[in-house]
Amino acid sequence: MFRHKSTAYDRLTDAISDIGERIAELEHNVAERVSPTPSVAERARRSVAQYLPGHQTGLYRYLPDFARGWQLPSTDDARSAYNSAYGTTADTLSDLRSQLSDWASHLPSWRRVASETRSRLPDARLPRYGSFRRGMQTQRGVDRLRDNDTLTTVLIVGGAVVAIGGAAYVAKKFYDHTEEPDYDVVRRDGDIEVRDYDAMVVAETVKSGYHEKARKDGYLTLSDYISAHNRPGKKITMTVPVLQQLSESEGQTKGWAIRFVMPKKYSTATLPAPGGNDVRLKDVAPKRVVAIRFNGNFSASLASKKLMTLYNYIADENLKQKGDPEYAFYNPPLVPGFLKRNEILIEIER
Repeated sequence: MFRHKSTAYDRLTDAISDIGERIAELEHNVAERVSPTPSVAERARRSVAQYLPGHQTGLYRYLPDFARGWQLPSTDDARSAYNSAYGTTADTLSDLRSQLSDWASHLPSWRRVASETRSRLPDARLPRYGSFRRGMQTQRGVDRLRDNDTLTTVLIVGGAVVAIGGAAYVAKKFYDHTEEPDYDVVRRDGDIEVRDYDAMVVAETVKSGYHEKARKDGYLTLSDYISAHNRPGKKITMTVPVLQQLSESEGQTKGWAIRFVMPKKYSTATLPAPGGNDVRLKDVAPKRVVAIRFNGNFSASLASKKLMTLYNYIADENLKQKGDPEYAFYNPPLVPGFLKRNEILIEIER
């Protein structure tokens, strides 16, 4: 007379169970397709997962905690599932044990292969006398030096002394082997000398621009001449000093005249002709000059002070000036400033 009607709770439970079974079946099919012959460990895991009562499969794994456990197995079902899982696990462990025994029988050959492989690989340890070891030792030495202020100071001072000594030695060798014009010292008053120069031959070029730039440009031009870069013939030995003086033509300044003094064995007739119009050879007659000598890097301010000293000396001694001052440079650029020899010459009447 009355038909049993399922409640909404029962219908929902049945639907979830059915969906869970379908999902479990799909997972099993996918697993079979991906791994048709699963490993022993995988079979053990699936057996345990299938029969353990607390394990959720299918849709239940994706449900929140409050939605799980709606259908609990009975005590007899749980005991039966436990016994079945225990037996399957025992069989699986036996298979694993036999598989491990089989693997162990191959261990000696694996060890031999591993040993042969290591023998072919480069040694990863630090080389005993290799460049990397030397680099590490150098770095430790640098760190030790950095931490020792006294030793660092001693080395810096020692290095500076060695550098100064080397520069002084080079400068002395340069002076000993480089020819200078001959002159006689008529009078000496401190840093000022009155000199009588012999006749000489110079190679001259005129360059425009400020003092230093004109000297550099003129030096390069005259160096090409004595090195035979732009003319035929042999090279000419370099002498000192390099001379620089204002060049005038018809009362107007043309620029700076840069001059190399030619070795005494040459005359204008025996010197090779310049390869262009930039260089000309000139005979310089004997002359008397007032000269002041000073050391250091040449600068306009330093030259002005020394030039004023010369002008005062000429005025005090009632000497008569002839021509513009001439600047003389005795050293190559690499010589330190405190070792450089500079002079300013002003020609005077005898």
